[in-house]
Amino acid sequence: MPPPFQNNPMSSALLYVRVSSKEQEKEGYSLDAQEKLGYEYAGRRGFKIVKMWKVSESAWNNKKDRVAFIQMVEYSKAHPEIEHIIFDITDRMTRNDFDKIKIVDLIQYHNKSIHFSRSNKIYNRASSPDDLFMLDIEVAVAKKMSNDISRKTRMGMLEKAEQGIFPSYAPLGYTNNKATRQLEINAPQARYIKKAFDLMATGNYSIEILARQLIKEDCRTNRGAKVNKSTLAFVLKNPFYFGNFVWKGKQYQGNHEPIINKATFDRVQMVLSGKRLPHINRLNFAFNNLITCGECGCKVSGEQKHKPVDKTYTYYHCTFSKGRHPNRAYIPQNRLAKMFEEPVRQIQVSDDFVDWMKEGLTIKARDGAQSQGNRLLTLQKQLAIAEQRINRLFDDRMDGKINNEELARAKEAEYTANINDLKAQISQAETTNPRFLEDGLEALELPNLLYSQYFAGTPEEKGIILRKIASNYTLRGATLCATYRRPFSIFAKGPSCPTWLPILDTGRTIFSSRRDIAFTVKFYKVRSKGFRMSLGAPLQDLKQQPRPNLVKTLATAN
Repeated sequence: MPPPFQNNPMSSALLYVRVSSKEQEKEGYSLDAQEKLGYEYAGRRGFKIVKMWKVSESAWNNKKDRVAFIQMVEYSKAHPEIEHIIFDITDRMTRNDFDKIKIVDLIQYHNKSIHFSRSNKIYNRASSPDDLFMLDIEVAVAKKMSNDISRKTRMGMLEKAEQGIFPSYAPLGYTNNKATRQLEINAPQARYIKKAFDLMATGNYSIEILARQLIKEDCRTNRGAKVNKSTLAFVLKNPFYFGNFVWKGKQYQGNHEPIINKATFDRVQMVLSGKRLPHINRLNFAFNNLITCGECGCKVSGEQKHKPVDKTYTYYHCTFSKGRHPNRAYIPQNRLAKMFEEPVRQIQVSDDFVDWMKEGLTIKARDGAQSQGNRLLTLQKQLAIAEQRINRLFDDRMDGKINNEELARAKEAEYTANINDLKAQISQAETTNPRFLEDGLEALELPNLLYSQYFAGTPEEKGIILRKIASNYTLRGATLCATYRRPFSIFAKGPSCPTWLPILDTGRTIFSSRRDIAFTVKFYKVRSKGFRMSLGAPLQDLKQQPRPNLVKTLATAN
């Protein structure tokens, strides 16, 4: 029975109605239903509701989630003339002990009466210890229900993660499809994200510069906010974009469509983890970020000098970051471009070498097809044996022949991992390049093609070609020593940095067997997608392009 209670004419009251999920609205706990019951209860009691809180918030112990509840408590304390607070039922008021203490404080020290419109229960100073004990029990039951819901939710989300389903809101670049409950790529955002990864992978951008560029292009988050530095930094470090995701500290393989590949993500992580910030080429000097000083190891950068009669000259010199040294050469840009001709000339290949490599490629293509077929057959036999083993294990468990369930689970995990590994190897073995021989032959023509393009290009176009054939050039006196990229390190003749591979010379060959030829083919990756992977287009397409288009293709290639 509720404690004795005397109604004062038109006493003031507060009404607090709450839901924490849409499912609760469907179960009869909707905000409108609670509001209706609250006003009907106040009418029967003769109360005037002077203020109402109608909110959707959690009742768990979180100050961020219980903003409205805290506002209601403070408002009640600030207005002693308000004697009554109406809730729907106990768990609409609170599901934790901390908020229960706030309610007891209102009862004991602020002379408030707590009403529950659905159960017609009243708690105030006149309540007996038994009544307050029942309130404690009701709050404990509500807390137990909340804990059970939280535990089941966590278990469900973990199960989704193990199935490769991201159990949360879609990150930038994706949207949640409510119909299929799957993540789908947001094409406009994905385009910006791919561009951000590609640009950061070059090492020529900082996060701040890149964020400003994305803001300028009006890239926005799922909530419509502009992409800032912190958002971009989170995106660039998030494995979600190459197909994985992290949940509760563990990384899972997702079943969503990736926006970038793993190689691009790894390159970006290397740039982000560098101790030095990437150098930003603000004046767009053609040969910046290309040359290292052979005296001290610092960068060689461009600088503009203004001479009389309104003439501007571009020079390159050591940055002297480690202190000045005797050899302080200032090299004009046109002279430096002339010095680069020798490293570019060194990657040319002779007709004898081309003929010799054609023979090696033909042998590799023939032997590789046979070897691949044999390997695929062996892997398929191993997969069949592994599947038979796990099927026998399932049958024995169903027939009760296995008493040690822990050992059975360990064997099941072992067999499953073996099957997944074999399937991955089979998938890789089945991936063949039908243009293996054609791609290899086309690749042999690339060095001579770039050599002719270099001489006809502008300084900016020459810089693009130089970056493609070598990762660095070391300036020693009046000579440049190149650290060639693959496959140009195979073709290069003469000195390179730090080492150089001899190439076909008069009366001498560099390989002693067909095995060496096969190794070389594998080394410079004339396989899989061949040079389309490196240049972004087949060589026959490049040869048909005019010079500016060819240089542009090289500039945008990964």
